[in-house]
Amino acid sequence: MKRSYLIYLFIAFITLAGCSTGKKALQKGDYDKAVLQAINRLKSNGDSKKARATLRDAYQYALDIHLDNIKRAKTSSDPYRWESVVNNYQSINNLYEAIRRCPACLEIVPSPSRYFEDLGYAQGQAADARYAMGQQAMRQKTIREKAIEAHEHFKVVKRMANQYRDIDQQLGESLYYATLKVVVEPIPRPMRVVDLRHEFFVNKINEHLHQTSINEYVRFFTPEEASNENLEFVDQVIRMEFDQFSLGNVFQNNTERQIIRDSVVVAEKDGEDVLGTVRATLKISEKSITGGGILDFRIIDQNTGRILSQEKMPSEYVWTISWATFQGDERALSDEEYEMTQRRELAVPNPQLMFEEFTAPLFNQVIAKVSSFYQRY
Repeated sequence: MKRSYLIYLFIAFITLAGCSTGKKALQKGDYDKAVLQAINRLKSNGDSKKARATLRDAYQYALDIHLDNIKRAKTSSDPYRWESVVNNYQSINNLYEAIRRCPACLEIVPSPSRYFEDLGYAQGQAADARYAMGQQAMRQKTIREKAIEAHEHFKVVKRMANQYRDIDQQLGESLYYATLKVVVEPIPRPMRVVDLRHEFFVNKINEHLHQTSINEYVRFFTPEEASNENLEFVDQVIRMEFDQFSLGNVFQNNTERQIIRDSVVVAEKDGEDVLGTVRATLKISEKSITGGGILDFRIIDQNTGRILSQEKMPSEYVWTISWATFQGDERALSDEEYEMTQRRELAVPNPQLMFEEFTAPLFNQVIAKVSSFYQRY
């Protein structure tokens, strides 16, 4: 009974929360929220006295505050003042659109204010200001921080006025200089393993880096891509090399186990099971080989040759197989032991397969390292 009562209270609370008249938001001075909540209530219940009163009062308060914010912003010296004007005009226009779509609301606010032309003018002024700031920063475009600053300004221009002057060209040029260009070099073939195909490892890394955005202002290239795009400069190089990769000797171990199991049904007499003891000799063979090594990972400043980050990444892969034969009564074996007797000896994997399995965890280590390093750029 108590559980049902609590569920009822919870449902009632959710229902009331969804039917808010906006009065609490009005009392807290959150006038835009109060207006929108009152509108939602009036859409479902146009006769709600609380919602009607809230809409009447909250709308006027909201309008007055936005217009006052606009007036103060226009007379300020803040270089971003027109963006404040834009935000306040947008808020007023959003309220206009919301009221216009609510017939009951138009009875309370028959002529909501709208400032579409004023908004367009303010967006133009905001775009002018940001464009000028972007141009100023681009005078030092070879300094990456300045290029990033310019690109951020131009993104705002694009948002304010999509077709503004040559904004697409400015966005492209600023992004080029803002982008940290990193070349991922091929990995040399591991020593001592002449026939090993290793290119797949760095190819897989490049594929991931090309498909995943770690940072808007970092881009990864293969040497061929950097050459094809005629890059004016490269900032950093990622260089990887297998310090070592070796295969251990094949290890094989043979054990023998005597199995005795009691209380096993061995016969039937007079319609009843006869229990007895069964025995078996299980001969288990296990064969394994280990492949292991270390990947030397370095990030190098292309201009100075300084190593920015270096890490030795170890990895190991152990291949193993076990199989068994038995003599005696099969009923003495457990399911697992019986399953082992159904296996057959297999040849050890070739070095290529061992190498691919050895590099699998290294891929995750490299991607994690690259992601953490370049997120701060």
